[in-house]
This record gives sequence, C-alpha cells and structure tokens, in this order.
Amino acid sequence: MCLPPRGGQATGPNPTDRGKAGSKLHLVIDGQGTPLALTVTGANIHDSRQLEATVQAIPGVRSGGRGRPRCRPAK
Repeated sequence: MCLPPRGGQATGPNPTDRGKAGSKLHLVIDGQGTPLALTVTGANIHDSRQLEATVQAIPGVRSGGRGRPRCRPAK
C-alpha cells in the first residue's frame, strides 16, 4: 500500500501551535459603521474582561460648534 505525500500548502495549521502569542482587536462602532473606540489585547484574554475598558475608551459627546445656532421664536 502506498501512503499519500504529507504536508504541503493544502494542509491546515498545526493544532499544537495554538499556544502561540496572538492579539485581539475589540472595536466599538456606531450605527453607521464609524469606529468609536479600539482596544488591543492578547488572544488569551477573555472578551468580557475588556468590555469596560473598551466602553471607557469611547470619547465624550461634543455639543455645539457645528451648524447654525438654534434659537426659539419669541412668544
């Protein structure tokens, strides 16, 4: 019986290499897809641990400064 050749580009990643270093991107976006905050952690950190840090990284809402000033008509 003849065995097929091993290795090559058709084989996937080695499952024993999963302990190697990696990184995760935690991203918060608005409804239009604009990124609001980004944090980067190690791949072995659970996502729930970064929720508070990522939400705290969202900048505050700026009011005013753009557009026409709003005024109410006199009564």
